[in-house]
Amino acid sequence: MTRPGLKRSLMYVFSLALLALGITLNTKTQLGVSPIVSVPYCISQLASLPLGLTTFAHYLLLILLQKLLLGKAFPPIQYLQILCSLVTSLFIQGWDMLLPVFVPMWLRILVLLAAIFITGLGASLSLAMDIVPNPADGLADAVGRKIRRDVGMGKNLIDFVSLAISLALGLLLAHRILGVGLGTVAAMLLTGRVYALVHRRSLALAQRLKGAEQA
Repeated sequence: MTRPGLKRSLMYVFSLALLALGITLNTKTQLGVSPIVSVPYCISQLASLPLGLTTFAHYLLLILLQKLLLGKAFPPIQYLQILCSLVTSLFIQGWDMLLPVFVPMWLRILVLLAAIFITGLGASLSLAMDIVPNPADGLADAVGRKIRRDVGMGKNLIDFVSLAISLALGLLLAHRILGVGLGTVAAMLLTGRVYALVHRRSLALAQRLKGAEQA
């Protein structure tokens, strides 16, 4: 691997660390988790399992769903999403162990806003590096293609289904709502806006790195 190629790979790993940080900060506000991890968070609470472990299992399921939806149109290189899932889940588990639960309401709101920005930035950078998408984005793209709409519509559908499953699990098994709240709604409404705001710069950075690889 060339030095510029190594830089792009390291930037990709850094973007996964950012994405995991944003997701974990969202959970630590206790205002509701990001839709991306609402199902694994709910399962982790019900079964007393580490969030990183349930997230990894959830990501593997998303990869399987992509394969079922796309069939032969699912290229073998996309199985690298398994490695992406492992790295992201390890980052989530690490951040979960390091970060405290935030208590004062003013601090929780500030952390929530920071979490949304960091999640949007991490998602933007990871896609701009053009290596493999994280499984949630990969499934959003697969769903969008299947219904002949864009990835945004695919993401909206996945968020809706994820929240419905989380609500059902919480109400049926714990008799209360788990992980869905103000922070969930805020993440749904604002993460995409942050992504759109920063993605041009992310693409510019990726192009510079790719240009250096070809030089």
